[in-house]
Amino acid sequence: MKHRWIVLLGKIGSILLTAGLALGTVYMIPAIPGPTSEPKFTLWPERWLFFSHPVYQTCHLQKGIRILVTSNNSLQFYLVATQYLEVRTWLFSWIKEHFPALNESQYYTVMYNISILEAYLQTCPENVMLSERVNGEWSTEFFPQKVANVTIIVSNPSLAAISVNLKTTPIATLVPRQRALTITEILIISGIVLAIPRIALHLRYFELRKEKPK
Repeated sequence: MKHRWIVLLGKIGSILLTAGLALGTVYMIPAIPGPTSEPKFTLWPERWLFFSHPVYQTCHLQKGIRILVTSNNSLQFYLVATQYLEVRTWLFSWIKEHFPALNESQYYTVMYNISILEAYLQTCPENVMLSERVNGEWSTEFFPQKVANVTIIVSNPSLAAISVNLKTTPIATLVPRQRALTITEILIISGIVLAIPRIALHLRYFELRKEKPK
């Protein structure tokens, strides 16, 4: 009876191991890229800009964005989980409240001051999905943990102008990367643990057959 359980569990382990290796193979398939956008611009001292695009505006576990930033000085990079129009609406409202003497045509001039961005980030920290200090070249592939609108923000906290090349590419995967990796690890480890007793049993039988006199 004991041997039957070992064989049964070994078969289950083999199935789990096979499933884990199959899922791991799918996980290793490179992300499928979409059209690339590559704006090049100058970021003036203590100013900031935001970017969004319909092809990557909405992301989720299987739809993300590949980002490559190149700059000739240090800048701050953010990904926020808000449509850029919502960011702009919030900023206009904040400016109107704190600078009532300004007319609406002046909002755009004031809005791109880095102090206004800092006010937004301090008030809405839950919207910040990624914050990275970039100096030189930096790249990442980003997939949010849930469905999110994505807006890119780059800011220049220094007193010198910065030349920036921002390359973005929407990417899609067949399976959610992070979840697939976790499940693959669980399947493979469980499969190996369950299969070891069966393998040991077969090796024991093999050794006994070799020792059996002819």
